[in-house]
Amino acid sequence: MQELGLTQKELAARSGITVETLSRVLNGKQKLTPNTLQKLSEGLNVPVADLDEDRSWSFNYAVQGYLQFADEITHITSFEQLKRWIKKYEPLINDLPKQAKAILSEERRNARKVAKATNTIDIAAIDFLNEETIDASDVETWSFRKAEDERDGLDIDLGNMCITYHFAVNGRIFTNSEALYICGMFSNDTAKHREIQEKLIAAKSGYDAKKVVRQKYEETFAREDWQSFNVEYMKWCVWQKIKGNDDFRRLLMSIPRNAYIIENSTQQKGATALFWGMANKDLEDKRSIIEECAVYKSPTLSKKELNRVQMEERNKINHIGTWQGVNCMGKILKYLQLCLLDGVEPYINYDLLRSKQIYMFGELLAFDDEK
Repeated sequence: MQELGLTQKELAARSGITVETLSRVLNGKQKLTPNTLQKLSEGLNVPVADLDEDRSWSFNYAVQGYLQFADEITHITSFEQLKRWIKKYEPLINDLPKQAKAILSEERRNARKVAKATNTIDIAAIDFLNEETIDASDVETWSFRKAEDERDGLDIDLGNMCITYHFAVNGRIFTNSEALYICGMFSNDTAKHREIQEKLIAAKSGYDAKKVVRQKYEETFAREDWQSFNVEYMKWCVWQKIKGNDDFRRLLMSIPRNAYIIENSTQQKGATALFWGMANKDLEDKRSIIEECAVYKSPTLSKKELNRVQMEERNKINHIGTWQGVNCMGKILKYLQLCLLDGVEPYINYDLLRSKQIYMFGELLAFDDEK
């Protein structure tokens, strides 16, 4: 105060405290709190350390603000908290870009090797029920999980849940093949099964058809013989989608002939996840690092924009890790694709399907596709 030529009244005003408080502090009648010390340092325009002889605690209160790493914002209120923040994020800040760079190098190296691969896929050798292992660094694999999956400029939204490709069956329009598939589970000639089928076709998505309608009625009303024909019925369902939607048919035919089509079920739970699809944890772990690095590099993007960037980045990583599982869905898509490319009618066991007496909205399905 003396050096700056300030009165108590002037310093109190500059510091945002009352004259009474300042007077009591100067006279030793009131303990100097960290908050008051911080205000006085601002009023005098000097560091807190220059005013406080007991530095063991003053620095904790001299730090105030917000720090952002990726999409996480932390309110820092003490020096100790700042040190903890640095300890938490310093390894990521230093290591994450290095990890991402190494993954991209691995991807480019493997992609070059796969581009030279001369493998062929024999349509006659496809075993829909056999568990397999496929090395993504040796052969071309096109995996799909979400509608946003993309490869070589193609939106590979091949899943049953996708509502992009509408098609007709027996005069009824289905927005997704999952609903048609689940209709087979409730396909007896009963009023209740017709009611369930109506709910399935009316569901706003394949996910709702599966997670809402199917889960509600499966335990009580599912056909007891469902597992004896569901694979052949799935083939038929996907074939109806292919025949009934030109865009889906063109998409399927655009995938390279020598590429394995894989339903990516790495993050799915349940007994059937590795039957209909395959898992590749190494690939998903490294895609996660790439996604995290994208967040780190784009902290100011909106959540929607960030999700788009993350999806674009993860879609660049495809030739890493090993796929394991039966992949029945991927095999069905591959088999039907090869049939399209070769101009042959797919083999579907229509005799089995007809023997099961499958009703769709009260009408017995004739399965006359082969004629």
